[in-house]
Amino acid sequence: MHFLNPSEIRALKGLKQIPESHKDSYKWLLIGLSIGQRVSDVLKLTSNNLRKAPSGLYIDILQQKTKKAVTVGVADPLIIELLEYEFPKKVTQVAFNKEIKTLCKLAGIDERVSGFKNNPKTRRKEIVKAPKYEFVTSHIMRRSFASNYYGKIETPLLMNITGHTKESTFLTYIGTHQNKDALADLFMKQAGVIW
Repeated sequence: MHFLNPSEIRALKGLKQIPESHKDSYKWLLIGLSIGQRVSDVLKLTSNNLRKAPSGLYIDILQQKTKKAVTVGVADPLIIELLEYEFPKKVTQVAFNKEIKTLCKLAGIDERVSGFKNNPKTRRKEIVKAPKYEFVTSHIMRRSFASNYYGKIETPLLMNITGHTKESTFLTYIGTHQNKDALADLFMKQAGVIW
């Protein structure tokens, strides 16, 4: 399970030489990393989904898979700029998946990691070591969002944004487990207020 960590996301945001043909995918990638939605919901966004918020923007989304209505807040100035003044054009998921690999390569996201790739000879998936950008797909946006905010924002709030209904499913999705000690520590800290 791969996700982009905050330093890799900063590297993407700092890209200067973006091929003209990849600019819309670049914008969608940055937006997707900021809002934690499935690619099917990200690529369907229009300016009609946007509303002004007191300190940023709201994005109203009816999640395609779950039919759940969510509102995501955007506070990142770069993402607000993209949404308000440089809204990306539509791209297909196939083009998007291909182009984000190139963008991640340009951003230097090339740490050697293990992952599954199809072997053209056997036509089976095999575990191989390769640069991280080779494993990047559209799904990395939602997983990165959930993984990077986990432990920093209350889990129910994250689950509401990502559309997960069970905490166990959410934790499996980000490849972690519940930290029972941290929960006990939080309880003791908050229970101390009562005593």
